[in-house]
Amino acid sequence: MAKQSLSALKATNKDFNNVLDSFINIVDGDAWVDFNAGFLGNLTGTGLTGITDAQEIAALAAISSADAADTLAATLVTNAVNFMNSAHASAAGAIHLPQALRGHHLALIYTQSPDGHASAHSIHTEGGTGVVAGDVYAKQVIAGNCNNGVGATAVVTAGTAAAPTSQILTYTAAAAATNSLGAGSIIQFYCPKDGQWMVRASMVPQGTGATGAYTVAD
Repeated sequence: MAKQSLSALKATNKDFNNVLDSFINIVDGDAWVDFNAGFLGNLTGTGLTGITDAQEIAALAAISSADAADTLAATLVTNAVNFMNSAHASAAGAIHLPQALRGHHLALIYTQSPDGHASAHSIHTEGGTGVVAGDVYAKQVIAGNCNNGVGATAVVTAGTAAAPTSQILTYTAAAAATNSLGAGSIIQFYCPKDGQWMVRASMVPQGTGATGAYTVAD
């Protein structure tokens, strides 16, 4: 049995267990509250313990030349706190989100700032282990909140509310200790609708926090 979309339940998957798996009850709904409040205490799954520079670089290479192990090592775990331990020291890298299923919530904590190299540090909605193609970032403004008066960085995702299209969220840091995304920063992801991710960025800036920027791509 598994979680199903409403259209699937109405069509061929009327099994009662599928209905229960697909129903968001009051406990599931707490994930939305947790996401907005920045509370991680209910994320009890076992997340990735520390994605490294080498794993990020290998995961990016695996997008064009498939490597299941490299992709798995950089696919974040849902309903869990994951850790990014990459200084982004030498080249562009990538990580993947898991399948976007309604009610799912996860977090990514940075134990280092990706400030070692001025190149793309990207988070992909597609391509992760077990992810069916089609996931996107919901229509939204993704804005880093530095909590120190610094505006940090903000980007509007592409497409419309009904048909969002962005699938890659990229942070490009400066090779300097002035980036908005520093050690201790927390990026949360929440799925309000199958196939779409919301993003909440709580940033701990380095120095002035004046450098580094988010961009999106389809």
